[in-house]
Amino acid sequence: MKIFFNEKNEIMNCKDYITMIIIIILYGILSFYKLGSFENPNTFQDFKATDTLIIEMTNIENIVKMKTFNGSKNSEYQIYVSDDNKKYQYVTQILGEGSFAWDELRILTKGKYLKLLFIEDSSLGEIALYDNNKNQIDIKNITLNNKKKIFTLTDENQVIPKQISYYNSSYFDEIYFARTAYEYTKGLNTYEWVHPPLGKLIQALPIFITKKMTPFNYRLMGNISGILMLIVMYYFGKLLFKQRKYAILSSLLMALDTFHFAQTRMGTVDSHLVLFITCSLYFMCKFIKSYKTQDLFLSGLFFSLSISVKWTGFYGGVALAIIFFLNLIKNKKLSFINITKGLTFFVILPLTVYISLYLLFPNNRINHTSNLKKILIHQKDMFNYHSKLKSNHYFSSKWFTWPVVYKPVWYHNQEISTGQRETITSVGNITIWWLGIISIIYLLIKIIKKDFRYSYLLIIILSLWLPYAFIGREMFIYHYFPVLPPLILSIVSMIKELISKTKIEIIIPFYLIIVSAFFIIYYPVVSGIPLEPEKIEKLKLFNSWYF
Repeated sequence: MKIFFNEKNEIMNCKDYITMIIIIILYGILSFYKLGSFENPNTFQDFKATDTLIIEMTNIENIVKMKTFNGSKNSEYQIYVSDDNKKYQYVTQILGEGSFAWDELRILTKGKYLKLLFIEDSSLGEIALYDNNKNQIDIKNITLNNKKKIFTLTDENQVIPKQISYYNSSYFDEIYFARTAYEYTKGLNTYEWVHPPLGKLIQALPIFITKKMTPFNYRLMGNISGILMLIVMYYFGKLLFKQRKYAILSSLLMALDTFHFAQTRMGTVDSHLVLFITCSLYFMCKFIKSYKTQDLFLSGLFFSLSISVKWTGFYGGVALAIIFFLNLIKNKKLSFINITKGLTFFVILPLTVYISLYLLFPNNRINHTSNLKKILIHQKDMFNYHSKLKSNHYFSSKWFTWPVVYKPVWYHNQEISTGQRETITSVGNITIWWLGIISIIYLLIKIIKKDFRYSYLLIIILSLWLPYAFIGREMFIYHYFPVLPPLILSIVSMIKELISKTKIEIIIPFYLIIVSAFFIIYYPVVSGIPLEPEKIEKLKLFNSWYF
């Protein structure tokens, strides 16, 4: 067993692949568990402001609550009740909780007819009414504007959930990204346009293939990217440290980070961004060891993909450029050929990929990007949006607070009928993040002592993190996500040095036990698994932690 873990070779072999597969399977089982519902309404009715929807019941009923499923638009409407479809009485006004999400509304009224008067353009997928015995009320007819009978709002009753939760409804920024992924598949006007299209196109693939807009489908690709990160970290660890045990440690630390777990299970695009940035850095590190053109090309390709998900991929590009040119200068390889390769793979290729992703999608006209001039105008609009954005979000935080996990973002909170609560927060595993701070200091000391063996890890960390010091708009802890892979590698480098000096091999299993303990304890607050509120409260280490 000792020989297995201590085997020294940066080349992947059969034992590595088996080990990696075991890690992936174990993590995959956990990450796919209750990822999202496989069924949700998929027939929708759109409404314009001033549209009127009349819901007719078989008899006069005591209506206690109404469940609705919002479509691609938030639904805002007023509710009126009547016994005879002539004289209506105002009941309440409703503002939907977000796109592709269930609402449960307490109405507490009595009548045979409900009238929904829409205030804004809206979309609904399903409607169900319940009496004071919690029984579903029979709906006889639904009529739009007293003319057209609507059948799409009661045709999928079998998918109505007993309990509304993250499992069957969108939450946090899914209301932007999942909605836009759906709109791409339908050729609709896209709601989220302030980021490049690649992340949402990847997210849209399962929706497009299955023709189903479900939480599982719009979270699937992000979770897969989260799993692929474990593979990349294994390869990265093997490349840098040349021993299987450090490759395993690199992969496991990523798997056991609570932030990584929460962020990659959510239907947004950050998983793809971090995966592509990490891949580009891996192939650059591989290139400076072998000078193979194919590695440089792959580094440039993944860099191209990263900036096509979010512009923050450019921060990874800063690290790539510094590492590339410093290495060429150090090894006296700053030739015309190598510079040409760099320009080709990190300027021409990214521009080609970035622009092509706008042009290749058949419905690109909806974002007014059907030619180069319109694409350039669109980039200007995106820049203006981000540079001029002024908002005051409670969970925003300063860039220098991220490493200590000062203020996680509270993604989801839902009281459930059992008296328990499900919650999802972006809290990082402090046994990793805090040791990461020490590892950064460690790398700095090594450089001061003129030991540059892992200096490129520090270059990567600072390139991905420090640019946020110069950004004026509000930011969140998830902007630190791309730093996590190199941070983990810096921790592994420090542990490797410590073991080589002390010969205390038990450091790795001891540290993994501590990391695993934190993951297990905080698993409920990053997964949405129901827990008693008093138990959740006990997990808050700081007043700035909300979940």
